[in-house]
Amino acid sequence: MTAKVAKVIATCFKAKKVVNKTALCGDPLGFYNHSQNFTTEKDFINLINYLIDLENNSNPGCERDLIIVNSDIGSQNANNFIESLNNKKISHGKILTLNKKNIGMSYGSYSDAFIKFRNYYDYFLFTEDDMAIIRDNYLKIGLDIFKTSKDIGFLAYIGINKYTDDNRWKQLGIKKKDAISCHGATGLSSTIILNKVIQTHGCLPHHKGLDYNKSITYGEVAFPNSIIQLGYRLSELPKEIILTEPTYDLMRGIKYRRYPTILEKFYYYFKNYTYIIFSKNKFLFNIYSNLVKYIKN
Repeated sequence: MTAKVAKVIATCFKAKKVVNKTALCGDPLGFYNHSQNFTTEKDFINLINYLIDLENNSNPGCERDLIIVNSDIGSQNANNFIESLNNKKISHGKILTLNKKNIGMSYGSYSDAFIKFRNYYDYFLFTEDDMAIIRDNYLKIGLDIFKTSKDIGFLAYIGINKYTDDNRWKQLGIKKKDAISCHGATGLSSTIILNKVIQTHGCLPHHKGLDYNKSITYGEVAFPNSIIQLGYRLSELPKEIILTEPTYDLMRGIKYRRYPTILEKFYYYFKNYTYIIFSKNKFLFNIYSNLVKYIKN
């Protein structure tokens, strides 16, 4: 029997901070601080249409439906656009849409989508609109890896991240050695495992409000980590396989790299540690700031 798969894309028409260049972050270090430049309603409509076009021009490797979840910010035009896409046919499936309360950022969207549609699908792939999972066979590859071991509970499509921010894992009551999650909570899991998360938490973990930091802690960190707490492990795609790219980079034809060179790593850590040292003294910090400006110019 062929597995039924849903791909969930979380979107919100609220203007985002403009980030022109994808940058390094995380542990282990990678190009995960993605670019984005979506600030108007028209930008988001173009973004969603672009993602749909990509789906129509790629082969996920199996049948899948696309669930687009919009966090409602009070724009009737945006809500109508999302509703207009419902039940439209696309390559290898159809589009389903959901307008929901703007709570918990993308992680609230993941939860609402799963709870509403979990009886119809065996697997769910979660992503945000600014990270495009679009390479050919992106689902077949993920499903094949996911099924290789019964202890895999979540397959990260961007990368696994060890959280060194003490506040985040302390707030969640997670031991430091277990403070592991994945970027954007972007990845694949099964309905069986996600139902176990629901049984424990009543939802897929997310912040029940709009605070950004709390949304990251109780959503991006807590959701994948909740699967670890059930006794499963997080896995990720092999280093040589890139299935997810920053959408804004893709739109501009910028080739995405997941990992930095040795020189890029050195410069990143040198800059960060230098900042920590110099920021302790106002005079030294001014010297540091001027030096960074000089190097950039």
